[in-house]
Amino acid sequence: MWQLRGKNGTITIKSNTGRKRINILGALDIEDFSVTTTLTEETCNSERIVEFLQKIKEKYPDKKIVIILDNAMYNYAIVTRNFAEENNIKLLFLPPYAPNLNLIERLWKFTKKHLVNNTYHEDYTQFVNATDSFFYNLGDYHQELSSLFTQKFQIIHAE
Repeated sequence: MWQLRGKNGTITIKSNTGRKRINILGALDIEDFSVTTTLTEETCNSERIVEFLQKIKEKYPDKKIVIILDNAMYNYAIVTRNFAEENNIKLLFLPPYAPNLNLIERLWKFTKKHLVNNTYHEDYTQFVNATDSFFYNLGDYHQELSSLFTQKFQIIHAE
């Protein structure tokens, strides 16, 4: 909400300040909309990505794993690609500037809508717990997610 400061009828609302943030690594299983996540305060780098790929491999030990990634440098890192190759994980990279093709971006928008927009968390721990709980109970939103995670994409060719 936006309002002029000091005007008659101005509503004071609580807001969070500070530098603490959660970095969320997430993988979406498009068959059942389950999500594997890692919540961390640490900077995202190739080491975090490898740890996350290991977590996915442990969840799906006997399945073929294909992960669609954006073009962040840590996704392209040699250590990331080597780990994926050694563990039979196929990495597919999206074209630059194509977040609309990445279903996980839709999940991030949905997550912000439910966790951040017009919501106040008393402290950082409460926010982390709410985030963890949201992903743990993501199945509660299955009906909303089924239309959000459609795999029908319209490709527009430039001429």
